[in-house]
Amino acid sequence: MLSYFGRLLRIPQPCVAAAGRFVFDAPTATNIVARRLLSVTPSLRMTDGEQQIYNKLSQELQPTKLTVSDASGGCGSMYVVEIEAECFRGLTRVKQTKMVNNLLKEEIKDMHGMRVLCSVPSEQ
Repeated sequence: MLSYFGRLLRIPQPCVAAAGRFVFDAPTATNIVARRLLSVTPSLRMTDGEQQIYNKLSQELQPTKLTVSDASGGCGSMYVVEIEAECFRGLTRVKQTKMVNNLLKEEIKDMHGMRVLCSVPSEQ
């Protein structure tokens, strides 16, 4: 078992994204967190909390892109969710975020916080 500082200083393992890219958060003084870029299938390295959030949002909103990151270093107290879904088209950012928050209200009760970034797929 790593000490607190040992966990803090460890180098994150790369996570292979759907497009084959590796994605990392920039290291900070308080944490080093590997982000998992997910589009179609979840990564095998997801925590239980990330997996639960990913599954719920995937089933309900059918996103074209979804990133779920445990920003608390793995303890599950803070998450960052980046989601792109067609169902957000025509809604304000506030309504998009409320839609995600309402879907995750049971999970949010056990968190310190969650950052939600919603977007609509670009038309090409």
